[in-house]
Amino acid sequence: MKALRRSTFKLAGFSLRAQLIFSFMAVTLLVLSISSYYSYVKTLDILKKRTQETTFSQFRQIEMNTLTLLHEVDKLSNTFLMESKVQSFLQSDQLSNLEFISLERDIMERINQYLTTYDYLDSIYIFTENGTVIGGTLTQNQSAYQIGRGYEFYNTDLYNKVKTSFPQSIWTGGLRTSDFMRSSIPEGLTNARLISSIRGVRWIGGSQMSAELVLNVNERYFNAGYGSLQSLPGGSIHIIDGSGNVISSTHEQMISAPYLFNSRMKPALNLGSFSSDRDGSHEQIIYYRMSDTGWTLVNEVPTELYTKDVVVIGRFIAAIFLLSLVLIVVFSSLWMNRIMSSFHQLIKGMRFVGRGNIGHTLPKASNREMGQLIEQFNHMSTGILELMQQNEETEKSKRQLEIEALQSQINPHFLYNTLNTVKWMAAVAKAPNIMECMTSLGNMLRPIYYDPSPLWSIKEELEFVRNYINIMNFRYGEELKFEFDVPEQLLNCQTLRFMIQPSIENALIHGEMHQGVIQVTVAELNGDLQVIVRDTCGGMTPSKVIEVNQRIREQQPTERPAKGIGLSNVNKRIQLHFGERYGIEVRSSEGSETRVYMMIPIIAGSEAS
Repeated sequence: MKALRRSTFKLAGFSLRAQLIFSFMAVTLLVLSISSYYSYVKTLDILKKRTQETTFSQFRQIEMNTLTLLHEVDKLSNTFLMESKVQSFLQSDQLSNLEFISLERDIMERINQYLTTYDYLDSIYIFTENGTVIGGTLTQNQSAYQIGRGYEFYNTDLYNKVKTSFPQSIWTGGLRTSDFMRSSIPEGLTNARLISSIRGVRWIGGSQMSAELVLNVNERYFNAGYGSLQSLPGGSIHIIDGSGNVISSTHEQMISAPYLFNSRMKPALNLGSFSSDRDGSHEQIIYYRMSDTGWTLVNEVPTELYTKDVVVIGRFIAAIFLLSLVLIVVFSSLWMNRIMSSFHQLIKGMRFVGRGNIGHTLPKASNREMGQLIEQFNHMSTGILELMQQNEETEKSKRQLEIEALQSQINPHFLYNTLNTVKWMAAVAKAPNIMECMTSLGNMLRPIYYDPSPLWSIKEELEFVRNYINIMNFRYGEELKFEFDVPEQLLNCQTLRFMIQPSIENALIHGEMHQGVIQVTVAELNGDLQVIVRDTCGGMTPSKVIEVNQRIREQQPTERPAKGIGLSNVNKRIQLHFGERYGIEVRSSEGSETRVYMMIPIIAGSEAS
């Protein structure tokens, strides 16, 4: 407050002209700043969305190319397995050296034809269960007749994984040509990166897996399928397998390594994107999950590639911003000079009226706005006498209303004093039960007539209920049993006045309470305050419960007005004060019990005040 007064005092030292110019500049600065920032963010967002849409379109094309290649390799593997020599090799458990050499020569000749015809194939292998191997690359034959699984491939986890997946084929990446060879690659030959199709196979008449067929595809053919679609320079595209490892990439050094941001790609999303920072550069990561392979396509786009155009837009907006400020200062100064003469004239007229010269008027101004202001001043000046007369009449009316309000307090005051008189008469007559009943009734009437507040504490509500119960006990002869379960920390919480008593009154009127118990429970439930009034005698049928709850929701009284304010009244008051999500619900077990649930928000005593 002190800071606000100090600021007001400082502004009062400047002329209105200076203050208005400063205000216009401040408002313009704020509007232009917000609009400039919004334009920048919106443009950046549009560029991001367009980049994502373009990338998603490219991903679908890459997926189509990849699936076409995978299906073609699967088709080749099926065709290769149907070769008669291959079937003979798969069927034979024990081959002589000559038989193996003959089959190996024919099968390798067929493998070389495949490798020559389909240049994306790097190598083909058949690993039998007895340890013999036929296969290799176009330049190196890696066949082995030695039985006993001395070949290194048999000791890999991949071999066991394929056996588990039989007869389904699996695709895997991150391997090299040398990983399937029993000898080292000679100098000068390429140790290519591979994406392999591996499947357990059997001969046509067999039921058990007899070998594993491996078709290795050179990774650069996968790269060629998506590398040409990369539209933004400086970015990169990767293929990630189901384990989170890179199996193909435009950056060869990343292949076989776990993908850095794999944990940030949400499994539930087939399409997604997020921002990341790596090595000091900001990137937009866009990913797409391929449906049939379990692989994920990832495109890393440097943010600076699509923000450089936004910088140009930002400079243009800044130039417009500065130009706008200059124009505002010039035109606002000219406009201020035009209206200041009429404004000073208006100030003089106000000072004149302030000295008591009521009815003084000013001549019309040169511009419409100030002319309307001066016209209103003239109306104000000539209407002050009427306003003063109206104020006098209003004061008379207010005094009359105060007198009537005081008179309206006579009846309840008289009633309360009469109850006190009856109480003391009962004391003189030595009738303590009448005296106690009058005391309870007086305690109930006091808050009704003398406290207009709609809320009071749980403690006060329970005190009101206890006074009511005391009176009812005189009526029913101490046969009623009441129990209260209210935590100490909730006693000061606020509730609607007279909210609980109607439920107890309904239990007394409609229930068979001569042998029952009425329990009042107050508890906190999910951040709200729940009040439960339970009686253990009587109960209602299910259809009656539905009818009562429906009438409460429809704001219809469940009993005649003479019998109390009713549950529908309480429900309506709760919803008017706290909203539609709060209110009353009745539950009952026929012949057993009835519960009235009242739900209101928790309001601490300090908050209510």
